[in-house]
Amino acid sequence: MEIEEYLENKGMGYENLSDGERKAISNFALIWSLFEAQLLGESASARKILQRSEEWVNGRGIDETLVDDHLNYFKGRYVEDDGFGYRFRHLHLRENDREQLVRDVLLGNENALENKLACCLIIILRFRNNYFHGIKWAYQFREQQENFERSCCLLTWCLDQYAR
Repeated sequence: MEIEEYLENKGMGYENLSDGERKAISNFALIWSLFEAQLLGESASARKILQRSEEWVNGRGIDETLVDDHLNYFKGRYVEDDGFGYRFRHLHLRENDREQLVRDVLLGNENALENKLACCLIIILRFRNNYFHGIKWAYQFREQQENFERSCCLLTWCLDQYAR
């Protein structure tokens, strides 16, 4: 049996996803795997993301417009007038995910380029963890297509710039 057919028959919501949503989910899984292997030494963590972000910004520089574009998307998704919305809680940031740094960057209290990049990549790390550990199935991947597409954009940019 084909995997897509299997998932469609399970009644978990996969059958309701558009072709674009399915493609974004699949693409994200593939590009994350390559990103983690090539740029994070096959072991992703917020600590390692912070280290690499600093190296990349201080080394060859980075496209600040690209980072700001992604950061603005995440701000729009997670920051509301009265602080952080329910979507932020659903990132399920763990103790070692540098939650305070992510909060400070999203609120505009921290503007160092390496921290803005790290914030974006830590959020993408949480997408990865929530996806591969099954949390995203709880709401049937609703409202995730743009998250995955934007993530793929930033991850491929980093790969193009920094992979050997």
